[in-house]
Amino acid sequence: MIDTDTLDTESELRAEIVRLNKVVEALMNRVEHSSTQHCSDFDQFQTTIMLENLVRARTKELEAALRENEKINRALQEAEEKFHRVLDQSLVGITMIIEDRFHYVNPKFAEIFDYEVDHLLNMGMMELISDVDQPALREAMQKVLNKDLAKINFIANAYRRNGQLITVEVSGSPAIDIGGKPAVIAVLADISERLRSERQVKALHEQLQYQAIHDPLTGLYNRLFLNENLERELLLAERRGYEVSVVMSDLDHFKMINDCYGHQAGDAVLKAFADIMKRHARGSDLDCRYGGEEFFLVLPDTSQQTASERAELIRSALVAQPIALADICIGVTASFGVATYPANGLSSVALIGAADKALYLAKDAGRNQVVAAAQPSL
Repeated sequence: MIDTDTLDTESELRAEIVRLNKVVEALMNRVEHSSTQHCSDFDQFQTTIMLENLVRARTKELEAALRENEKINRALQEAEEKFHRVLDQSLVGITMIIEDRFHYVNPKFAEIFDYEVDHLLNMGMMELISDVDQPALREAMQKVLNKDLAKINFIANAYRRNGQLITVEVSGSPAIDIGGKPAVIAVLADISERLRSERQVKALHEQLQYQAIHDPLTGLYNRLFLNENLERELLLAERRGYEVSVVMSDLDHFKMINDCYGHQAGDAVLKAFADIMKRHARGSDLDCRYGGEEFFLVLPDTSQQTASERAELIRSALVAQPIALADICIGVTASFGVATYPANGLSSVALIGAADKALYLAKDAGRNQVVAAAQPSL
């Protein structure tokens, strides 16, 4: 908008030219009057020339000032047009708030809330903000007006004209004086879609993290997770001075189940056994699918005797729970090998090897039983 001071200056310049013309006319009248009082023709001529020179010089100055003023006006008009084009094409909403009312909103601001610009100019910011977020935003606005807060940076829920709930980010600069009243210029962006995308990315990231360390069929931890965490568990046990036991298990005659009943039946057996392991695992235990029909259980702060008893509970639970298929139930058994740190190994590789050896002893002894690794003789 063109500054009113500039318009006043132009009016004053034009008024001064009018006044000068009147002065010239009055002086010329005085010269003519003086001539009737016997002034010399030379004095009349000299006075007339002097006045004409003065008026001509001042008129040139005023005309130059007018041209400069017109140039300034054109520059201001061009700047104002560019300014409005920038605001109108902005990708964010821009508003000026005076006394809790919208004093100005750009088209993007109106588009965000699905209102006409003129309609918004009869509203206040709080009419758009959800009841829950109004107190915090009002407090922030008041602090900016009182210059207790350098700027506003606030995320709030707001409503569009149709009642749709959106999330907006509001940023405001320190209050400025407009016509003797404090005004806050704020920039507002609808971040609803961005937040939805961030939530989707986060959910996908969490899903990928879960899939990276879990077996997709059974939901147990996978072998990668076991390899990364068993060694860490042994280091912790070394520092704190407690035992760690591991239980390796293998479903008996699993190939025959697949051959006789199909791979879907085999998957059902694997999932059923995994569910039994989960039910018998503590929060501190690591229950893993080691590969194929082999499973692995890590029991921190657990003796070999207790670990063997825990393995026996799992074995008994499996025997007592025939696996229901489409039209039949099949009985399933498993063999178990137990090893304990530090007696049966000081590293994860040694401990897994000891449990695997005990497992095969259980297989060789007839399956469906628990065998603990031998304790070294003193």
